[in-house]
Amino acid sequence: MTFLRYYLMLVLIAVSIIIGCGQEDKDGARSDTRDTLGTAAATDSIVFEMPGADSVTVFELLRQSHEVQFVQTAAGVFVKSIDSIENSATHFWIYSVDDTVAMVAADDYITSDSDIVRWHYRKMSP
Repeated sequence: MTFLRYYLMLVLIAVSIIIGCGQEDKDGARSDTRDTLGTAAATDSIVFEMPGADSVTVFELLRQSHEVQFVQTAAGVFVKSIDSIENSATHFWIYSVDDTVAMVAADDYITSDSDIVRWHYRKMSP
């Protein structure tokens, strides 16, 4: 992949961060999200949830329990796939901590024991 493609993917992730996280169904599954206007903003196909740990980054937590393919960029780690589920033209991986999508790379976010980390395989908004 070229630098431009990584840059575009980071821009898409940033836009998704602004849009927000999903709503939880009664069975605990993550689903379609709504923006402040009540319109559909994003869809999560898969969500991996893990507890935070004092002084451990989100990226370290992910690598402890999942197979991860990634690229180190100037902005931080860019996750390409988790457990062989790869980013695509329509879906990408993004994480949230305590139901808030973070504004920093996963290797820069240090968790605490009280945090809940979720990795979302999210469909790009049209």
